[in-house]
Amino acid sequence: MIAATTVTRLPQALILTRRFTAPREKVFRALSRPEHLRRWWGPPSCPVVDCTVDFRPGGIWHYRLRSTDGQEHWMRAVYRDIVPPERISWVENSSDEHGAVTTALAPTVTTLTLAATGNITLLTAELRYHSTTDRDAAIARGVERGFGAALDELNGLLGRGMPAAYTTTAVRDGSPSQGGIDVPDHLR
Repeated sequence: MIAATTVTRLPQALILTRRFTAPREKVFRALSRPEHLRRWWGPPSCPVVDCTVDFRPGGIWHYRLRSTDGQEHWMRAVYRDIVPPERISWVENSSDEHGAVTTALAPTVTTLTLAATGNITLLTAELRYHSTTDRDAAIARGVERGFGAALDELNGLLGRGMPAAYTTTAVRDGSPSQGGIDVPDHLR
């Protein structure tokens, strides 16, 4: 088994790293496909229960987490940069169920990088905040523990096996949707 997630605190950022025994392309698929994200994103105590992904720069990832006490948390991320299978970057905000940004949480700029050495993939997640106060608020909410627990879930998914690479095509108004994922109009 690969070691647990390590966390480094910087004044306005958190850097989380984790090694996986899986090819980089497989880890990238787990980070980019809604059918995989639903299975691991969020810690077991607050899993994803709803998720749409328009995986392209400028596309939106909108998801709902439900905690064990029944509280629901909506989040909206806008992809900034995607370099398969090396890097994904997005700006994430709290949102409502329609995808409108709320001020419940400070925004976070997240960049995930994947580096491969043979069949081992090193995932580095940089979570950048506007201020140390915002970073400290995220730590108080449990982002370090929660992200680590989510990466434990990802490790389990990679170990159980994921389907081989495949494509999903959704049809909208007679033409394939952007990125192969059908995105509701209110999130475009």
